[in-house]
Amino acid sequence: MSFPAGFLWGTASAAHQVEGDNRNSDWWEFEQQPGRIANGDRSAIANDNYHRYREDFALLRELNQNAHRLSIEWSRIEPSPGDFDARQIRHYRDVLGELREQGIQPMVTLHHFSSPIWFTEKGGWAAQDAPHAFLPFVHRVVDQLGDLVGLWCTINEPSIYGANGWVTGEFPPGRKGDLLALYSVTSNMRKAHELAYTAIKRRWPDAMVGLSHHKLLFIPATEKRRDRWAAQASQMALDRWPVAPGRLARIVEAQCDYVGIAHYWGQMCAFDPRRPLDQFIRRFNVPGRPVTDMGLSADPMWMRTVLNELHPLGKPVFITENGLATSDDEWRARHLTETLQNVQLAIGDGVDVRGYFHWTSMDNFEWARGYSTHFGLIAVDRKTLERTIKPSGRLYGRIAAANSLPD
Repeated sequence: MSFPAGFLWGTASAAHQVEGDNRNSDWWEFEQQPGRIANGDRSAIANDNYHRYREDFALLRELNQNAHRLSIEWSRIEPSPGDFDARQIRHYRDVLGELREQGIQPMVTLHHFSSPIWFTEKGGWAAQDAPHAFLPFVHRVVDQLGDLVGLWCTINEPSIYGANGWVTGEFPPGRKGDLLALYSVTSNMRKAHELAYTAIKRRWPDAMVGLSHHKLLFIPATEKRRDRWAAQASQMALDRWPVAPGRLARIVEAQCDYVGIAHYWGQMCAFDPRRPLDQFIRRFNVPGRPVTDMGLSADPMWMRTVLNELHPLGKPVFITENGLATSDDEWRARHLTETLQNVQLAIGDGVDVRGYFHWTSMDNFEWARGYSTHFGLIAVDRKTLERTIKPSGRLYGRIAAANSLPD
């Protein structure tokens, strides 16, 4: 039941969700708009990880983690165009240095859903020059922090970011149904990834560089051709981005040293001629599978399916996110164990899985869901910010220490 030697056991987090007081971010501005966030929540102080990172990393070390995925907040580093804050760069050097002191390898994400307000005021990721506006930040971070980083994730879940910001309206800028802008956003994020990849490899050629792709599993409702088409079309819409006029390529085939996969849930798909606004596709939860607090069905067995799809690429794989939105920690523990069993099966199938980053280390500000949704292995009291390791966290710590699943 052992995992490969050197396997990375970690958790994942995003700066805006845990740091607090991130006032130059488009998300901070978005939260002030009525009706945007569940229950009127705001990130505010969040988990105060900006000041408590040493305490938080000590908890990760207590849980025997040897890796942690975190993001560098662009809006802190470059609060206005071309204005780089040396104090914030020193802060992140301290953060990464502390991880190293704790024996925890950082995987650094350069863009995890949040951008500076000045960037969004110029059109954000839908603007033609967005990739080049992103690049100075990349260069500064790579030059100033790269000696502390061996694993880089350029962009987090570009298809989800684009869809939530320009189709569903759940993310900034809160647009709905703008499919043309979605095309521009994903195209620009592809270009930004390529520019960032080149910049990192030029400065630190031995670093491993990739991105995180959100992999939602779509299952045909029946074996009928029209339902198989519905599932394939749904998968294509999420898995591909523009590479040339009229041509799409799979995100997992991007220029990279590893493939990063975020997988949580799945849906069934059926052709439905009554749904022209949904591309004639009806999507619904898989019957008989439990539904998470995010309203989507989850099954640990799907992880093996997702990983085996990557086998033909012949590249190392990191599971950059996986977890369960629930307040039922016993379910979280079962789901975690069964998911890792399927990771192990995929490794046995020949997939080169190098690490697993659970989403997330501690309950936090879950974007438009506010503080109502819990993914963490560690609970956070919203009044006192006291951290308490959950039983699922202790279980994960035992697995990480043994580098194997319990008998």
